[in-house]
Amino acid sequence: MNEEASSQVSHAKKVLMAETVRLVESQGPLDDAQVLRALVATGADGGQSGWLMSRAWQLGRRLGLDQQLQRWQSMAGAALLALVGLVLLGALGAAGSVVHSGRTVNAVAALFSLLGLHAVTLALWLVGLVAPWPSSGGALGRLWLELVARLSNGRKANAANLLQASVNLLRRERLAPWLFGCVSHTVWALSFVVMLAALGFAFSFQAYRLTWETTILSPDFFVTFVRATGWLPGALGFPVPDTATLLAPGAASADQRAWAWWLIGCVAIYGLLPRALLAVFCAAWWRRRAAALRLDTADPYYRGLLARRDALQPAAVVDAEQPWQAARPGHAPVPGKGAAVVGFELPPELAVLSVAGDVWSRRISGTSAERSEVLEALRAFAPARLLLVCHAASSPDRGTARFVREAAEHASAASLLLAGAAVSPQDAARWTDWLGAARLEGIALLTDEADGRAWLEGATHG
Repeated sequence: MNEEASSQVSHAKKVLMAETVRLVESQGPLDDAQVLRALVATGADGGQSGWLMSRAWQLGRRLGLDQQLQRWQSMAGAALLALVGLVLLGALGAAGSVVHSGRTVNAVAALFSLLGLHAVTLALWLVGLVAPWPSSGGALGRLWLELVARLSNGRKANAANLLQASVNLLRRERLAPWLFGCVSHTVWALSFVVMLAALGFAFSFQAYRLTWETTILSPDFFVTFVRATGWLPGALGFPVPDTATLLAPGAASADQRAWAWWLIGCVAIYGLLPRALLAVFCAAWWRRRAAALRLDTADPYYRGLLARRDALQPAAVVDAEQPWQAARPGHAPVPGKGAAVVGFELPPELAVLSVAGDVWSRRISGTSAERSEVLEALRAFAPARLLLVCHAASSPDRGTARFVREAAEHASAASLLLAGAAVSPQDAARWTDWLGAARLEGIALLTDEADGRAWLEGATHG
């Protein structure tokens, strides 16, 4: 039904949809009976995570979450452009404050004003990679995500759940620094492109005098600073001024050209270059990590869904052409020895049948771990007779049929005893019909505890 559409969706979107549906169901379970039946009928594959994501995608479509996701995708570019526009205005303002017409430019102060905020935010992002905190990952990236959520509109409840699920997933999988970092570095890189264009235009058509001013610092500080900052741009081909001219107030106009290139080179090498490289790296790492996203199937919410799926699965039949028969070759040692009693999903007030003599007895509530443990014990014990005790008033399902079939495989003979204060003829008839429908006619149905004890005595005294 919707499997084809779901298969064309990216893996990251499917995981996000599953986390969003989980958040919705934390406020109350959704009616998924029809979806579960459809998934079981179509045999949805992909393992546990694939089945959970298929269920979530179909429920999400019913809630309109797929349309909300589509709006997010269409608005992501618009939000990024809006953010870039705001940052570009700031970049133009920073460049304009440095090369304002008629002003002498303090070269060192200009460099700090152009790269100062960039250096601080970049350092915070790098620290966040090593020692993450809740708000780490890039302020511009978080602002972008909020802007996408606001621009996408849609139902307010859906938008809020989708936003919260996105934040939870990014935080849990440690993806926030890479996604938000990619957005932040991209915006910063574009702002530096505009900043460099503005500086280049101003220096090309206006005459500026780059100098230094200080009250407490010595001239040697500026010489050392210019040499240190100019080394890498000079190594990459940018002209580097003779720092001795910095101490000469009457430097020639030709030297001003070198100072202008020093300022442009520093902005390009220490501003644009690291942001561009980090934007590419974050984008590549995000794609890799997003493709490897997995649901936490050990979470109680997902374990409960998988248990419901297992209960709806058809019972495993080794040979579909023949009904179950006791002591089939290869399933239980022949002859068997001893007797075993297993109470399956009995109410707390009902005790497992007590039998005199050496009888192996267990009681299980029906969890997967308990079933596996009992089946393994029966396989090792291989009893001559196995008595399965079930609650007469309960409604057996496919999970019950699967356990009864697998348990009986390990015994030479098996019977099923209905337990309860009084087993009605209607209950007995219903269980008899169920055994026939499940192709378990070879298992005798007992309705009286005395009959169960007498049947077991054939093994304990035989």
